Amino acid sequence: ELSWQELSLPIDINFEFDEKSQVLLDANSTGPVASFIIPVDNTPIDMVLTSHVDNELTLYVPNILITNSEGEELYHIKSNEFKYIPARLLDGDQVQTQFTIAPQVGTRQVNVLIYTTIEDLKGSTTIIHPAKALAIGKGNQPPSIPDLTATHSKYGQLSLTVSSANQLRIRPTLGYVPASDTKQTDYLNSIQYSVEQGEMDHAITLLNEAEKLGIPNARATFINAVQNQSEH
Repeated sequence: ELSWQELSLPIDINFEFDEKSQVLLDANSTGPVASFIIPVDNTPIDMVLTSHVDNELTLYVPNILITNSEGEELYHIKSNEFKYIPARLLDGDQVQTQFTIAPQVGTRQVNVLIYTTIEDLKGSTTIIHPAKALAIGKGNQPPSIPDLTATHSKYGQLSLTVSSANQLRIRPTLGYVPASDTKQTDYLNSIQYSVEQGEMDHAITLLNEAEKLGIPNARATFINAVQNQSEH
């Protein structure tokens, strides 16, 4: 039986999978896992999970299963949905996923299980050669040298951050072009309508698109719509 660790918002933790970690062997998981209980209290939360490439060029490739207190699946983020982020400044190479959890009405907490699979362990991730990354960072032509390969492992270093979506954050957007007033209104109305119709996945997709466009009040509109639904 898994040992579930209860966390409190906001969350910003680092954890490691090694020989001492709890293990889950079933149809999906094939090694060390992390299991957390996270409060939501009918409020959307933003989650970021990062797995770091170590000095030996190995990488734990995670999957995330999110369920309610009854064990019913709410979200399932597969390893191929993680994005590779090259090393920069003080951060090494990593894979990462960011997403928003919009809890169902009456949901007070969610269970988060982080695991890897047999298929994941068979794979590898291409890592940009440090010399290339340095040249690209300086705006120079990268040298013509082979990239590196990180072998997937059942051990690794990970980071998890979770915050309430009420804690508004300004996210810089490259190539930002102000959206027209009409487009802004369309996005805000569509977000609100999608929430009212119970189409949370579509609402979150619209929210992410709106934030990339720099549309103001998109997150506030989403949060207010979710809270209004919870009150009905």
